[in-house]
Amino acid sequence: MRKLLIITSMYTGHGHKSIAEALDERLSAYDDIEVKIIDGFALMNRFEQYMAEYTYGPITRIPGKAWEWNFKAGETFRKPVIAVVAAMIKTRLLALLDSFQPDAILSVHPIFVGTVLDVMQEAGKNIPLIAHEVDLVDITQYWFDPRINRVLAPSQEAYDCTIANVDDPGRVMQVGFPVRSRFFNVPAPAAHSGVVVTVMSGSEGSGSIRAVVRELLKHTDVHVNVVCGRNKKLRKKLKKLFGEKYHGRLNALGFIEDIQNTMVASDLLILRASPNAAMEAVVLNVPMILFGRLAGQELHNPDVLVAHGVAKYCPEPEKLPDCIRSLFANDGAELEAMRAAQKKYAPVDSAAQTARLLNDLIPSVKN
Repeated sequence: MRKLLIITSMYTGHGHKSIAEALDERLSAYDDIEVKIIDGFALMNRFEQYMAEYTYGPITRIPGKAWEWNFKAGETFRKPVIAVVAAMIKTRLLALLDSFQPDAILSVHPIFVGTVLDVMQEAGKNIPLIAHEVDLVDITQYWFDPRINRVLAPSQEAYDCTIANVDDPGRVMQVGFPVRSRFFNVPAPAAHSGVVVTVMSGSEGSGSIRAVVRELLKHTDVHVNVVCGRNKKLRKKLKKLFGEKYHGRLNALGFIEDIQNTMVASDLLILRASPNAAMEAVVLNVPMILFGRLAGQELHNPDVLVAHGVAKYCPEPEKLPDCIRSLFANDGAELEAMRAAQKKYAPVDSAAQTARLLNDLIPSVKN
């Protein structure tokens, strides 16, 4: 039995967790591979984990440039950050490696690349580490450690960025973006009257959602679902501001496990440029408008997605109504073109293809 340890994160957004789950689902088809998924931040003590992981949501919800400053600080002080995190996870990581004895490690979070490699190097452990990048184009330096056995880039743009920053491009392999199985073959929704728009901004409900919802309700006649995720304050605020005035047109939701059903029942999605949510929309074949992005890892996602024709970008909330009207003009010709582009952009189950690749890599890197 071959063993694969997947290191992810459960609370820094939801993307890392989603990718780990997507790969785990497809790896279950291989009877001789045992997979163990862990939250890398859980290797720290409670206080360290709280400061490193649970502050992600509050920081991304702070107006202004809080997350941009946080991201830039992480890039600027990358080496000391790696040294500090390695010290935090060392004891529990070594205990885990001794008990589980993996044949390979797959990291889907950049902070658990150099840190894990440092701990293993100091302990004299030679377990191959495969890194699966989680962004479409803006690839952080944390992924470029020369000790990585393989780097899996989930888009052409990510691949181009990576090979330009590593000494051995032969270690870099382009794969597709892994999406969980629940987003495939979702039953078609029942017919509905009117236009249904679903607004999403990650599991933390970050960004200018309030302004987006206000413009949609005030200047269009669409029905608005707004997914607030774990942001309970946002949900409560939206209900207070708009619930009574626009009764019947606003549906403020919390965190939804079967989000695919809400998405596929929508005529249009309005999303922050999160790669996970965008690729889930592509797989579901639902047109989307991108209204925001996190500074740093999402900076150029709108450019990539618009260039492939799978989304439209409208960062100014007051312009959203006109953007929506243009999409539905001419019997929805632009919407149909977007759906066609989505089918071309992600025609296969990329997670299944990556699972096959990992099946081949685990015995090869073990030697």
